[in-house]
Amino acid sequence: MSLFSAPAGADPLGTAIKGVVRAASAGAPRSRQRTIGPSSAGHPCARRVGYELAGTEHVNASSDPWPAIVGTAVHAWLADAFAQHNRREGRDRWLVEQRVAVTPTMSGTADLFDTASGTVIDHKVLGADSLKSIKRDGPGQQYRTQIHLYGYGLARAGHDVRRVALACYPRSGFLDGLHVWSEDYDDALAADALARLAGVAELSRLLDPAALPAEPGAGCTWCPFWRPGGPADAAGCPGAATA
Repeated sequence: MSLFSAPAGADPLGTAIKGVVRAASAGAPRSRQRTIGPSSAGHPCARRVGYELAGTEHVNASSDPWPAIVGTAVHAWLADAFAQHNRREGRDRWLVEQRVAVTPTMSGTADLFDTASGTVIDHKVLGADSLKSIKRDGPGQQYRTQIHLYGYGLARAGHDVRRVALACYPRSGFLDGLHVWSEDYDDALAADALARLAGVAELSRLLDPAALPAEPGAGCTWCPFWRPGGPADAAGCPGAATA
């Protein structure tokens, strides 16, 4: 039986390889992040946002890190590809991996800004179901808020932001499966998201993240604060089961 067809945990070498990958993923900068950024600010679950704002330690060690690892690798490859394009063209059409200060306490990294069209672009490497959903219905609140917050920060840094876009790449398949969603940049949408975030922060301060309303669903198992088997408290939430 080959290494790659062996059942999970049945092959000692496969188990060792997965252990190294999981350990490296757990030590990655994004995994250690404890302050909320644009990517989480628009999450529909106020409880999850409250945990982020409170700096709660991540307790969910059971979710598979591979999709995030693939996404990180693709982002690095794309950053290099667009930087190379700038060098070939002899101009900086693409601003790559721009550090953005959204507020004095929130910053993030915008994947790409197209100076030719004034478009902020975020790369998303998605599974088949997520890609199909965005093609059919557009992005949800979390992704849409994220890209407008990047636009908000870039506009305040003096850039002419006119559009926002998600470049959605298939995690498996071919480049022809790329789907680009875009819309006009909306300063008010970004400001509303920041106002909502401030409200959640105040409730977290007065109450407790566990007391905030949850938005349970299939995505709970990917939440860094998912802790099944008990009631929601200051350390974690059982998610869809009893939230």
